[in-house]
Formats: sequence, structure tokens, C-alpha cells
Amino acid sequence: MGNKKVKCMIVSGAPDDDYEFLKEKLNENAYIIAADSGYLKCVQVGVVPNLIMGDFDSSPIPEIKTEIIRLPAEKDFTDTFYCLRKAIELGFEEIEILCAIGNRADHNYSNMLCLDYCLKNKVKCSIINRRNKLQLVDKEIVIDDCVYKYFSLFAFLGAVQGLSINGAYYELDCVDMMPYEQYAQSNCFKGVPVKISVQKGVILLIQSND
Repeated sequence: MGNKKVKCMIVSGAPDDDYEFLKEKLNENAYIIAADSGYLKCVQVGVVPNLIMGDFDSSPIPEIKTEIIRLPAEKDFTDTFYCLRKAIELGFEEIEILCAIGNRADHNYSNMLCLDYCLKNKVKCSIINRRNKLQLVDKEIVIDDCVYKYFSLFAFLGAVQGLSINGAYYELDCVDMMPYEQYAQSNCFKGVPVKISVQKGVILLIQSND
């Protein structure tokens, strides 16, 4: 991968104008891929992506001196998913997706499914903005900071067995959860760390701020 890039950051094209947060997150230690109009957000904060991929149906073709892969407008996957697959192809084991939570519920859900693709390929992945962080858990995770005030858990695409929460205000000890059940929503921290584990199935972990 060269230049010791430790992770890949994908900048998607959702309508997110929190450029201060974007500038805070993007750094020289990350390999940056812009998905279609996401490159305009990078330009806004003075960052040139290492790679731009998209069909450019929602933005002009970039006039930037960097690698550009133009995708067909009629295709089976979103620009963000193509960027995700490219990041995995390049060998990155950690991916953060920015500017991927917007006004369209279908796009939001499509981006959430990117997390499942990464999980199946043993790649750590999260979708992040200032108010939310989304990731999937199929074994255990330890939250050792309180950047986000709340966290919620949902059984993702199927039933979950043996869900436990330790160290939070509301704790659970080896319970089962169906996808429609919501009793693990809006938990909060007593302190850190908080440990979440599951014996079988996949949990969607959403950390949030008001």
C-alpha cells in the first residue's frame, strides 16, 4: 500500500456539510477514496483524495491530478460500494466511511449493508459523522471512550443469541434478541470501558449524540 497508510477512509456523497468534522477525520496516515461527488467535499477541506471513483451523474468529472476511475452510470452497485470493494482489494483491514448518512433512507440503508460486506471479508468498518457511529459486532467489542453519549443495539438481518452488555447503565447477561426487538436502544455509559458480546448472530451497534 505504500507510505504506511494504516487505514482507508471513503468520503461518500450524502448531503453532509459538517466540513470541520470531515477535516478533523481526514489525515495523511489514511488512504482516501472519494465516491463520486464526495471529491467535492474533499476539495472543500483542502484534501486531494488518493483515488476518485464514480459515474459522475451527480457532479462534474473531476479536474484534479489524482487517480480517477470512471464507473458506468447503469450498474448493479452504488459508487460507495465500488469504493469499498476497491479498498478491500488494495488490502486495507480498516475502513471508515464518511458523509454516508443523509436525507435518503434507501441510500442510508445501502451504506449500512457495506458494513455487512466488510464483516464477511474480515475487515473492520464503520460509518461515522459527528452525531453517529455505526458498526457491526459478531463476537465482542470494547468501547473505551465516551465520544458518543448513547449506544443502541439491534439484531442485524437475523436473530441474535447470547447478547451481553457489561459496564453500561443498563446491562444484559446472555439474552436472545430478534430483529424487531428494541429493548437495547438508547443505553448510556456508567463509565468506560463497556463490553458488548454476542455468542451467535450479528449486532448493529449505533453510537449517537443528540
